[in-house]
Amino acid sequence: MVATDSSDQSEENRGQSKDQNGAEPATAGGRRENAGVPKARVTPSYRAHVVADQLVRAAFGRLRNPPDAEQMRRIATETQRAAAVFKSKGWIDDPRSYHPQPPPLLDPIIRPSRAAGMRVERVKFPSGFKPPAGVPGRQRWMQYQENSLGRATVMRHKSGNRPWVMCIHGTGQGADTDLRSFRVRHLYAELGCNVVVAILPLHGPRQAPKGTEARFPTLDVLDNVNGIAQAAWDVRRLLSWVRTQEPTGIGVLGVSLGGYIAALVAGLEVEPLQCVLPIIPATDFPGLFIQQSPPALREQMEPFFEDSQLLHSVVSPLSFTPSTAVAARAIVGGLADRLIDPVDQVAPLWEHWERPEILWYPGGHLGHVIRSDLYSFIDRRLKLAGLTRV
Repeated sequence: MVATDSSDQSEENRGQSKDQNGAEPATAGGRRENAGVPKARVTPSYRAHVVADQLVRAAFGRLRNPPDAEQMRRIATETQRAAAVFKSKGWIDDPRSYHPQPPPLLDPIIRPSRAAGMRVERVKFPSGFKPPAGVPGRQRWMQYQENSLGRATVMRHKSGNRPWVMCIHGTGQGADTDLRSFRVRHLYAELGCNVVVAILPLHGPRQAPKGTEARFPTLDVLDNVNGIAQAAWDVRRLLSWVRTQEPTGIGVLGVSLGGYIAALVAGLEVEPLQCVLPIIPATDFPGLFIQQSPPALREQMEPFFEDSQLLHSVVSPLSFTPSTAVAARAIVGGLADRLIDPVDQVAPLWEHWERPEILWYPGGHLGHVIRSDLYSFIDRRLKLAGLTRV
């Protein structure tokens, strides 16, 4: 499913200069065409989406201090050591062996609450995730105490036999505003779904204390790998609890970082989902970090870039084939996205997933929250999967 047409002015390669209106040189049309990404009509709205994304990138650069020289040396050493461990354990050759089956979540702590003007339930449970023994960075990750509890917000109907939809947020989210951005009231009241909104590691109430550098995603390679692995672990535990609620079907939606996790979980779960829909998903964090970093920082990352790619391959959705049928998979990508590149990040998942239905909308990363075509696409995919009561 394509939302745009006409002349393409996209990137030819990483870091290519743009004109003063925010568009890319027209000579790069072949790059998108080769990846199966449609041409984008460069309108004033398209340019506005590009500028908005560029402002967000600049803000992230100011708010998130990069590692200093000493930290970069530690990251490089850990990454190189971890690559040797991952190879020796066989995880590079068999990524699935890195991901043990999480224990079922049978008795989480649930309390009533309110959020975004709605009655909700807060779910809390011991995550139980631990990085494998002998891997650098393990002890540091386990010291993030706030992160040891998995959390979610739930809206469910009193009557049983309902479809369930899990929503997975993006970077920097994990607050009650997620309920509005995912239109939880609409999913619950108008489509008749039960909804669970997962909170990812080091987000929302799981954030590390102020003054610490712990975050996810992060340039700290082992923390990033552990963050992805724990996110998939926690979501899979939540799915095991949802399956005890007698669902008529389960769908998973994820945005940006959440799209990455949704795609990874679909690849790890043995039991098929009725719908999995990554929206503007990242799929290659090492490449993303290199692409979005200034030249000086990029130069510091280059010596351990290949080892970082190896480690991330073990937690990449591109390393797994979902049990979920191709017809139950769908993807959304933004043609003007300057945070998650449609060619480098979204198109590889589309290819790996055997080209399921995809919506390419003519907007940027932030623009997904205001698009009626995206909302209609989500609703249609849920209805097609039998995940609505209307």
